Amino acid sequence: MIPSETFQSQRHAVPPWPDRMIFSHQNGKVSVRTQQYRLDDAGALFDMTADPGQTKNIAGEKPDIAAKLSKAVADWRKDVLPASANSVAATGKNKRKAADDSDDRPFPVGYPEFPMTPLPARDGVPHGGVRRSANAPNSSYFVNWTGKKDSMTWDIEVHTTGDYDVNIYYTAPEAGSTIELSFNDSKLAGKVALSWNPPLNTNQDTIPRPAAESQMKEFRPLNLGTMHLKKGRGPLTLRALEIPGKSVMDVRLITLTLEKK
Repeated sequence: MIPSETFQSQRHAVPPWPDRMIFSHQNGKVSVRTQQYRLDDAGALFDMTADPGQTKNIAGEKPDIAAKLSKAVADWRKDVLPASANSVAATGKNKRKAADDSDDRPFPVGYPEFPMTPLPARDGVPHGGVRRSANAPNSSYFVNWTGKKDSMTWDIEVHTTGDYDVNIYYTAPEAGSTIELSFNDSKLAGKVALSWNPPLNTNQDTIPRPAAESQMKEFRPLNLGTMHLKKGRGPLTLRALEIPGKSVMDVRLITLTLEKK
């Protein structure tokens, strides 16, 4: 049996239900809901108990509650969303793509609690002739890697200085290209020794995928070796040093795994 004083402390470890808030975010718009009230993205307040259909804005009748929830939304935006998205919301302009492109937060790498960090193509940036397999970044992969001036980058911040095992999930109709991964003053090169050119999965969904979404295929890991990374922030860059054939590879994912000391 749990002692009463222990139960009391556990019971107050989280706010009581009336004070809890659930935030919803879509396309830069944020609303918040408590047990009784909902504040929409335009600042209208509704009593969800008395008016579940949200037909009457009571922000004028309950200014203290509206102000409290508005502040909660502002605090949530500051903590969760990038500054660019908040500036778009403040001006009221629909510049979602610009906001997404100017997100300055790096991807964290190298925490001992989570030693393996996946860096999918979705989170990278193509350069030169490299492009995504489809317009929708989610579940996409990098294609059209044909020249030495082509590259792809990930903005990362390494938390722990150490040695990292590097794997690149790829397909390649031709073997032989030499590739290089670099981060600040660290570099690691290797060769695409084996070709791997599987077919696209045409029956992966119950209905055909639209053109904006990628048709997937089976990617295999290419172990590039061990790379020493120092703590700090910078671009993780993948490029080709030698391309004996028509292309280098398609890239789905890079993983960096912090090796134990």
